[in-house]
Amino acid sequence: MGLHWNVDSYSIHFDRIHLRGWAHHLPVPIASVVAVFPEPIGTIALGSFGRVSSPDLVGLLGERAAACRFDEWVSVPREAVDSDFSLTFKLADGTEVTTGLVHQVAEFHDPFHACWRRFLELLHAMPPGIVLEIGSRARSGISRREVVGHHEYVGLDILPGPNVDLVGDAHELSRIFPGKKFVAAFSFSVFEHLVMPWKVAIELNSVLDENGLVFTQTHQTWPMHEEPWDFWRFSQHAWRALFNSATGYEIVETSAGDYAEIYPCRPTRITRDLPMQAAYLGSACIARKVSGTTLSWTVPTSVAARDMYPKGESIVPR
Repeated sequence: MGLHWNVDSYSIHFDRIHLRGWAHHLPVPIASVVAVFPEPIGTIALGSFGRVSSPDLVGLLGERAAACRFDEWVSVPREAVDSDFSLTFKLADGTEVTTGLVHQVAEFHDPFHACWRRFLELLHAMPPGIVLEIGSRARSGISRREVVGHHEYVGLDILPGPNVDLVGDAHELSRIFPGKKFVAAFSFSVFEHLVMPWKVAIELNSVLDENGLVFTQTHQTWPMHEEPWDFWRFSQHAWRALFNSATGYEIVETSAGDYAEIYPCRPTRITRDLPMQAAYLGSACIARKVSGTTLSWTVPTSVAARDMYPKGESIVPR
């Protein structure tokens, strides 16, 4: 009770980590903060705590929160830089309070990941039906077949592989599923690889039930991958361009998350401040079909994209 804290960022720079955040406790002040990693790192005292001003927190937590931040660079073994960790706060009265694992806590509260949980809540409340996953190939050994609950699952992918029920191009859903209707469709790290995502939005409308749900999760910022089939990046504001009244949808929720910092390799006067500006690895959207659409896009995929989707393993977590 009375403890407030957050890790704003935990970024890896080769063999160093940059750990930034804040902590405040009422009514007993925090005397010190320690980050607790598994071996071989162990415990690391965050000596910067209390020495970094935090005027932004004063309005929220009061004057005693004027210097409750930490900003720490720590050298660690390269193989251990992505280890999860907890924080231990030692209070002025000698009491110690330890958090849960920071990565897990951050992911739970991140709006990008919370959007998926929100979709599952809505999906599980719907009457039984068929759910379509676009891009279902379990390239990283991950299958979401079981998450649909009482619904039937169909996995579609452009290539055959584990967890794929049907091989086909998402740009041609109405041809693949003539007369078939789904209560929902979802995809992970797929929309950046769709050469014409607006066509897929229209095609989804044709195979969704009325009030059917669409969940999309992709990238706002990410390195190029699976070239030449890497076409787009999406902010949380981009989804309305695809899912709107003209294409037959209403937006239920959009989000951006997995906070990131962009570092130019050759900084200039224009790019040197990029690390201080907000970027996000992920962007997600829940949309609901509210009507049919008269829109169509008859351009075939072969006209818009060269070659075939690469068959190699993806570096993108699915």
